[in-house]
Amino acid sequence: MNQALEKYHTLLEKERLQEEVKRLSITDELTGLYNHRHFFKTLEAELVRMKRQGTSLSLLMFDIDNFKQYNDLYGHLEGDQVLKKIGTIVKHCIRSNVDSGYRYGGDEFAILLIGATREQALNIAERIRSTIEEAGFEKITVSIGLAEFHDEYGLEDFVKTADHAMYMAKNSGGNRIYTHP
Repeated sequence: MNQALEKYHTLLEKERLQEEVKRLSITDELTGLYNHRHFFKTLEAELVRMKRQGTSLSLLMFDIDNFKQYNDLYGHLEGDQVLKKIGTIVKHCIRSNVDSGYRYGGDEFAILLIGATREQALNIAERIRSTIEEAGFEKITVSIGLAEFHDEYGLEDFVKTADHAMYMAKNSGGNRIYTHP
């Protein structure tokens, strides 16, 4: 009887460890958001689901304005605090168990908004932009690009459209949202 119980506990521990390894493999350690690799995997699945169900899908991509200067002035540990706080803000501004946030790389982030039209996505983007602006970090704001999926897009076109919109926001002075029509 003891041997069976021991075997059962060993199996439970193995399952727990496997779940932990999976979580770590898809999560950005610093922000707690999903990582770049998981972004593309999820985006592919959501595009299939969106087409099958006939719903909408919007993508926000944003970049932290003045982040290099902030790091140069306050150091990388303080820069990490900004990234952590932005991860927390993203989680609080999106719909839990519906939308998903990603650290795309460096100081760039992406958010998949499931079933969200351009107008709905714009409201979420503004909530994120204003919350980050009010977070209390000196001169830290974000430039957000927004794209709603259209049938003529492929996966790469969709990401490039949101990315291009983000650069338009940044090149227009930052701390703003630019939407692709």
